[in-house]
Amino acid sequence: MTWMQTVRPLMFVGAGLLVVGSLLGARLFSHGAGGGTDSTTKSPVTLPNVKDGPGMIVIGYADSDPPPVDYKLPPTLATGQIEQVFVKPGDEVKVRKIRLFGGTLKIGDPLYKFDSTLQEADLRIAENAITTAQGKLAEAKGAIGTHSTERELALLAVKNAEFKVKQSLRTWQIAEKNTREGLSTVATSAQDLELRLRNDPKLFELESAWAIAEKEWDLKKEQLKGLESAKKDKLEPLVAQAESEVQRYEAQAQKARLVVDLCMVRAKTDGIVERVYARPGEGMGLSTREPAVILVPAGPRVVRAEVEAEFAHRIGQDKLRREVIISDHTDAKLTYKGVVKYIPNVFLPRRNSDAGFVPNETRVLEVVVEVADPNPAGKPPLRVGQKVRVNFGP
Repeated sequence: MTWMQTVRPLMFVGAGLLVVGSLLGARLFSHGAGGGTDSTTKSPVTLPNVKDGPGMIVIGYADSDPPPVDYKLPPTLATGQIEQVFVKPGDEVKVRKIRLFGGTLKIGDPLYKFDSTLQEADLRIAENAITTAQGKLAEAKGAIGTHSTERELALLAVKNAEFKVKQSLRTWQIAEKNTREGLSTVATSAQDLELRLRNDPKLFELESAWAIAEKEWDLKKEQLKGLESAKKDKLEPLVAQAESEVQRYEAQAQKARLVVDLCMVRAKTDGIVERVYARPGEGMGLSTREPAVILVPAGPRVVRAEVEAEFAHRIGQDKLRREVIISDHTDAKLTYKGVVKYIPNVFLPRRNSDAGFVPNETRVLEVVVEVADPNPAGKPPLRVGQKVRVNFGP
């Protein structure tokens, strides 16, 4: 009994020390001490010893503007084999402007090339089809040219037939007049005269020639109408069809040429090649996760500060274009100056939500801060992807 009375106070004291120690440890870890990950902790932390005074501090990541570009398969390929790689990490690439035919053509430096054997075969097939279609078009246009000549000849034949009709009629009229005058002296009556005229062989021959000439004239006019109808109903549609075929194969050739050109993957913007996964002989498909090349574009450096919903009310439009302090995540002495460039009006998932073992579904306001000088004298440069803290001030 005496032993229990002696030990019981010591047990209470030990329990109290354990509770106090747990509370102190939780407080320290809640402020990011001890090197633990902060992927699930609240972003803002108030620090009393910041240069510009205490303020809200959030986690952010240095980035380029525009962000780094992942180069993978071109949009026209579902799978491909890399034939050649033209760059290595650290290479600077540019998009060069070339003056051509009074305009400006932008061509990026080559990064890598896919095997384009099949695509070049498709291009040759399309180009050969263009040649064949152009031959058929020339043939159709030639038929129209021949038709035009035939129409001119038919029109001339109609005019000649008309002239022949007029001449035959005039010849018959003259012969009929002369014969009438000659027979009027021997005819016994008017009826006898008309009978003698109808039975005159010469007049009958001339009248028949006139009738035949009219029939020939009618025939030539029908032939001319047939030629004009053939041009509209047959030849012109044939030319239109041939032209359509040429345009169709030209479009196919243009598409095939574009596919061949896209097998050569080129830089879309000036920048530095930071990582190269591509290797000659390696295949890539739609399921390939790693990009072939990662390119960090040239241009300004920014920090994308992540503000969670609980603290969004402290980032109003009054913070726009205000100066902030950027510090390294692990060394608060490394500071950089920045200016708030953009404050969004929508919460979106974190860019680095898949960095931990368990994906973080927290949505944040991504405030963009433009870094005044990412490479100040006497300090290490602010690198793309670097984790930082941003002090927005009071």
